[in-house]
Amino acid sequence: MADFPLAGLKVLDFSRVVAGPYATRMLSDLGADVLKVEPPEGDVTRKLGNPGEGVSGYYLQQNIGKRNICVDLKAPGARDLILKLAAEADIVTENFRPGVMDKFGIGWEDLSRVNPRLIMLSISGYGQTGPDRKKAAYAPVLHAQSGLIARQAEIGEAKPVDIQLAVADSYSSLHGVIAILSALRVRDQSGEGQHIDLAMISVLHSVDDYAYWALDDDWPKPEENSVWDAPEGRRILITGDMKWIWVMFSTRDGLVDPTPAGADIETKVRMRREAMEQHMLDHESFDALTGTLDRLNLAWGEVHPFGPAVYEQPSVKALDVVVDITDDAGNARRTIQSPYRFSKSKSGIDSNARTAKRGEHNVAALRDWLDMGDEEISALAESKALISD
Repeated sequence: MADFPLAGLKVLDFSRVVAGPYATRMLSDLGADVLKVEPPEGDVTRKLGNPGEGVSGYYLQQNIGKRNICVDLKAPGARDLILKLAAEADIVTENFRPGVMDKFGIGWEDLSRVNPRLIMLSISGYGQTGPDRKKAAYAPVLHAQSGLIARQAEIGEAKPVDIQLAVADSYSSLHGVIAILSALRVRDQSGEGQHIDLAMISVLHSVDDYAYWALDDDWPKPEENSVWDAPEGRRILITGDMKWIWVMFSTRDGLVDPTPAGADIETKVRMRREAMEQHMLDHESFDALTGTLDRLNLAWGEVHPFGPAVYEQPSVKALDVVVDITDDAGNARRTIQSPYRFSKSKSGIDSNARTAKRGEHNVAALRDWLDMGDEEISALAESKALISD
C-alpha cells in the first residue's frame, strides 16, 4: 500500500510566519510528524487577515496538518524539555534572528550535542555570520534590497511597490526543504547530522533568472509578456517578444503594416503596437481571439481578477488545488492542497485535517515523542513551561 515518502521523520518546528512554516507544511504534507513549538503569545499570523471565529486563513494555510505544543522558553524546565525533544527529532527548523536560539541554550551546538544525527535548518535574512545578521528581515525588505521591486517598477513604468507574493519567504522555504532532504541523504550515508545556514537574500539572487543582466551590467529593459485589452472587457497576457507577436499577426493573420515608408524605429513600434491592439479588439468575442492565438501558437493567459473565481477554472479544479478542511474552532474552511502528485506515494492533506489550537498536543506529543508521564507533564504545566488554550 502506498505510503507518505517522509513517514517516520520527526520535525521540531520553531519557525513562524511563512519562511519556515511553509517548509514544514510541505514536510508534513509528505508524511513527516511536524511538531510546531509555538510561543505563549502565539504565531503572529494566527490573527492576520480575517480570522473570524477561528485562526486566519494565512496561518491555516502554512500550518494545517501539524501538531502543536506551546512552550515558554523562559520558564523553568523549558530548556530541558526542548533538549529532550531534540534528542528524538530528525529535523529542527527555526527562523529567529541569529543568536536567539543560542540565548535560550538551544542553539546548534546545544542541540547537536544531545543528537549528533540532528539536521537543523536556520532561515534568516542575511545568514548567521554576515554583517547584517542582526537586521530585521521580512520578505518585503529583501525584495527591496535585492533589486526586485525597482526592476519591476522600471519594467512596468510604475511607482515602486512591493511584490504581492512573499517570494523571499516561499522560495526560502522550498530551498530549505531541498537542503533538508540533501542533508538527510548525507546522514543516511555517514550517520552525521548538520546545520543548514540559509540566507533569504542568497535565495532571492539564486532564483532570479535575470541575475545575469545585473552581473554583466547590461539591462536592456526587455518588453515582453505584455497585457492587452481583449473583447468583452477582458484582458489577456501574451508571452513573448512583441516583435515575434507582430510577425505572427502580420504574416499569418493578415494584419497590414500601418507604418509609412522611412518611419523611424520609435514610430514603427508605436504604430504596430496600436495596430495589434485594435486587431485583437476587432475579434467578435474573447473566444475568437484566443482561437486566433492558439492557431498562431502564441502562449496566452487571461488576466483573472484576484478572488475565489481563480479556483473555479477547469484546469485548477481538475488538479484538486483546493481542499475542504476544518479550522481550530470547528468551522468549515478551504485551503490549498499540496502540489505533489506521485505515481506510487501519497502526499497532502485530506478533509479530516484540522488546524491545531495553541498547545493542543502538549500531552499527546510528549507522550508519543518522549513517553513522558502525566506527573512530569503536569509539573511543566505548573511551571508555565507548557501552556495551552
